[in-house]
Amino acid sequence: MSYLVLARKLRPMRFQDLVGQGHISKTLINAIRSDRVAHAFLFTGPRGTGKTSCARILTKALNCHSPVENEPCNACENCLEINQGIATDIIEIDAASNRGIEHIRELRENVKFSPAKCRFKTYIIDEVHMLTTESFNALLKTLEEPPSHVKFILATTDHHKIPTTVMSRCQRYDFTNIASADMVNYLKTVVEKEKISISDMSLNIITKSATGGMRDALTSLDMLISFSGNQIDDEKVISILGLNDARELDALMEAVIDRDVGKVTSLFQNLVEKGRSIARIVIDLMAVVKDLSLVKTVPTTELKWHDFLPDQLELYQRLTDKVTAGILQQYFQIILEIEGQIRRSTQAKICVEMGLIKMCSVESLVGVAEIITALRNSDKKKSPVIN
Repeated sequence: MSYLVLARKLRPMRFQDLVGQGHISKTLINAIRSDRVAHAFLFTGPRGTGKTSCARILTKALNCHSPVENEPCNACENCLEINQGIATDIIEIDAASNRGIEHIRELRENVKFSPAKCRFKTYIIDEVHMLTTESFNALLKTLEEPPSHVKFILATTDHHKIPTTVMSRCQRYDFTNIASADMVNYLKTVVEKEKISISDMSLNIITKSATGGMRDALTSLDMLISFSGNQIDDEKVISILGLNDARELDALMEAVIDRDVGKVTSLFQNLVEKGRSIARIVIDLMAVVKDLSLVKTVPTTELKWHDFLPDQLELYQRLTDKVTAGILQQYFQIILEIEGQIRRSTQAKICVEMGLIKMCSVESLVGVAEIITALRNSDKKKSPVIN
């Protein structure tokens, strides 16, 4: 039997299994309990936060023969067929590859037919924002007044590209990035079941790299298990997930603050030789300066929402003692200039090098108030003393 990756093996089967989306689970369960389930839904949010899984759970709950407190039983014939992806009345469409108007016309013709086995015929259209304008227009009437036996569930990572005429015909549910604490707690249960030895620090690092998406976190964990087996140490996690690059960027920023031009150009050259995209380096540097500005101006107790790498916060606190908030703002402006230059120039590497050299020579700006005060103090010293 072929291996099933963790992201598929651990796909949520009930509403209560959805991590970090309690507001959505509660609303949908209440709608099912009160028999006020809409005919069309729009699930929107970042990747890997449970949109498609929730669509399948909702579909099972509406068609389950023996629901348990409005949750699907996952044991009846309908639930099993939906879980296996073989239910004829549940049609999943990938809008990225079926975006033409001919596909929507076919859908409009098929909705007329009653479901073969299930209570509802359900259309789950993933990445719906990829449909063409003509396809959206063709879908409008059917989406607004579908037959009573049809449900539509649209899923997207970019609701801004969906026409307002379509959005107004759906109940919209916003999936949010999963909180780090919730993700770490879930990963702890996963590694315990899988009998994997891994530290809490490594789980925090995996969570940080996943940026709020559970699928990304499970994919990273899968990769680490493949590389290290059941014993995963912190250094391997940092190395395999590419977080050594973050440390190199921190070292580059430290050299800029120390005005060590030779070290700055050498570290930048090393990053380029490793194949890092120059545009990516600039974007990551912008993020480093932003984090330094936060550490400089925001009390540490209020930075708990931010996930730093091990020892990174201590490094940033040490670096911010060497610079003013004004200098950090100047760094940010220079990086913005570099970003614009590399888009227009054929010599992106030289543009970045010159920008880094410029950053090494930044001086603290003196405000107008400070200048006026200094001049007044100077005048007082020069004025003669009259006896």
